[in-house]
Amino acid sequence: MKVPQTLFLLAADRDFRLLRGTAGSLDELEHRTADDFEDVYDRGTGSPGRNRAATVTFGTTELDDREERRRFARHAVAALEAQWSAGKAQRIALVAGPKMLGELRGALPKALAAHVSAELGKDLVKVAVHDLPSHFADVPGV
Repeated sequence: MKVPQTLFLLAADRDFRLLRGTAGSLDELEHRTADDFEDVYDRGTGSPGRNRAATVTFGTTELDDREERRRFARHAVAALEAQWSAGKAQRIALVAGPKMLGELRGALPKALAAHVSAELGKDLVKVAVHDLPSHFADVPGV
C-alpha cells in the first residue's frame, strides 16, 4: 500500500516553509520570509519589508501585529494552494505557533481546509528538515 503524501506548511510570523512527504521522509519545496512580500512589514521594528519606503513608527500595537500576521498568512496559504494544485499530495498538515495557526485556519479556503489532516501548534519553521520527523512521530493524521 502506498503511503499518502502530506503537504506540510510550517509557519511563523516572518517565515514559512512548504515540505512534502511522509512524517519520516520530507523534501523542502519552498522557504519564504516576510521580506519577500512588499505588503508585509517587519513587526517590532517598524521597518517595512524589502522594496518599501521607510516610515517612522514608534512601536506597534497588538492590532498591527495581528494584521501583519494575517497578511503573511495569506501569502503562506497562497503558496500552499499553488503546491496543492500540482496534485502530488493527498493531505495537508499545518504547523505553527498558536497565533499564526489561527491566522492560517482563517486564510484557508474551504476546499483546501477539507484536506487538513493534522495541526500542530508549535513553531518549527527554523528546525532542520532532518530533525522534523521526531516532532511528528505522535501527531495523528501525519
